[in-house]
Amino acid sequence: MIPSGVVASPAELMAIIADELGPPVERPLEIYVQIPFCATKCHFCDWVTDIPVPRLRAGADGRRPYLTALVDQIRYYGPLLTRLGYRPHVMYWGGGTPTRLDPAEMRFVREALDESLDLSGLVQWSMETTPNDLSPGKLDAMLELGVDRISVGVQSLAASQLRRAGRGHTREQALAALELLRDRGVPTFNVDLISSFPTDSGPVDLLDTLRGVLPHDPPHISVYPYRATPQTVMAMQLDREVLRAWDVPGMIDAYERAMALLSDVGYHEYCHGYWVRDSVDEDADGNYKYDLVGDKIGFGVGTESILGHHLLLNDNARYVEYLREPRAFSFVQRFSLERPQRLTALVGGALMTRDGVHYERFERLTGLRFEQLRQTPHFASWLALLQECGGRFVADAESFRMDRSVIHRAYITHLAYTMTHGLALGRG
Repeated sequence: MIPSGVVASPAELMAIIADELGPPVERPLEIYVQIPFCATKCHFCDWVTDIPVPRLRAGADGRRPYLTALVDQIRYYGPLLTRLGYRPHVMYWGGGTPTRLDPAEMRFVREALDESLDLSGLVQWSMETTPNDLSPGKLDAMLELGVDRISVGVQSLAASQLRRAGRGHTREQALAALELLRDRGVPTFNVDLISSFPTDSGPVDLLDTLRGVLPHDPPHISVYPYRATPQTVMAMQLDREVLRAWDVPGMIDAYERAMALLSDVGYHEYCHGYWVRDSVDEDADGNYKYDLVGDKIGFGVGTESILGHHLLLNDNARYVEYLREPRAFSFVQRFSLERPQRLTALVGGALMTRDGVHYERFERLTGLRFEQLRQTPHFASWLALLQECGGRFVADAESFRMDRSVIHRAYITHLAYTMTHGLALGRG
């Protein structure tokens, strides 16, 4: 075991993880690749708050050192993970904006992944984009490389919201991007939207945005209630009262109107904020085919990994250090009942899904029994807070989950609480 506060060398870390896992057997693995570059720095986004704007908007020469480090990390850890039995199940490229990369840069990273990991069992490769970074040529290159799911960060179609949020696209560009995805026959795609923007005067803009994107028939739609994260421009504007936050009843009302509209046209919510058209991406039993079921590896800065009951982090603030030593993690710790706070986001994210915390899966991932974790003072008080926010829990022999009929109310109420108290319920 790694002593508290000590970050092991990459070789020591992998030896410890190998001991924790035991003999190699086939294990599912989720891959996350972080591309920390964007055309603009959005005022609400907390993924790149620590990255200076010139570095965030870097051209090819500025991106090259990061991509070189990223590929080095992939080539080091990929073969080691393969020897431990890990086989990638799904892959997601996020950011930042992965489509800031040109096709040659995308190919450079993909080739490193192909050579370092067994991707033969990959069932889905998702990539994020913004409307202003998606061109026909770039999309064709993505599809040729194997991307089969694209998530488009639209956020809103209201011009005032886009302007105040610091977005780099217009309503027309957003709708043109969705039309392009349809024309090119992209297997599946998602549209990201945000409700309760501080720039809203009511739910009118959200409903108008939904009515604008629905004719393009997106298989997936995400609707995230706005979260004021410290250090973001919008959060600071709220602190200075340049903008005004919505009250909780207003946030719930806006989201429920979106729920009603989406339900009426054949979507259902498989995780809070995540909507899918009926029968799309589901198996014969009605289960979502791409649920995350195993450990995960995050390549790049600002990533989180879970391997062999250990949490591994790479802080965005360590960008320069990452370029020098991409194989080192900034934080490594085995999950334990003595440090239950490290599991809050993991459990919170699970409670947002329809399955909740599946006991066997949770123990396989963390090495801990959920019932023991639930009894710790931290989790006892945290779950009590969720109940005060309107949550109702259902427990049986297999899982611990939240009553689906109240998830949105509990989540939004808790979200408003976190704006002043800072206790997170998953990343949303």
